[in-house]
Amino acid sequence: MKIKYALFITGLAMMLALPITAQDAGASGFVISLKNGSTIRGRTLSRDETTGKLRLAMTEAGGEAISYAVIAPEDTSEIRSSASEGDSIRIKLKGGSDLRCKEFSLNGDAVAVKLGSATKVEVRWSDIESISFAQ
Repeated sequence: MKIKYALFITGLAMMLALPITAQDAGASGFVISLKNGSTIRGRTLSRDETTGKLRLAMTEAGGEAISYAVIAPEDTSEIRSSASEGDSIRIKLKGGSDLRCKEFSLNGDAVAVKLGSATKVEVRWSDIESISFAQ
């Protein structure tokens, strides 16, 4: 009887621990750090041209956003890719060239792209065609 009870408790603990482990593993994508200390994760980042606000698709199904967050650029402290070594952010510029980086920050009408430990390049929003996550 004690063995059955121990197996039942172990199985129950594993069932409860699985969702917690899945949440902590974190999907690859954008990680936006806000000035209030919180972070938001998502897969697709776009900017509304009329308001200038950022739209981060948090969950997607078949390429369509199911839930998303609208963020004011002045509330962000940094935007980076997930912790995985192979992940990067691709900033496609008008004219065909693109930049790959691990993180960038927003400075009004410009994006400060961090290319190395000490190198940053500023790109105007009007010169950016798209920002996507690349694995």
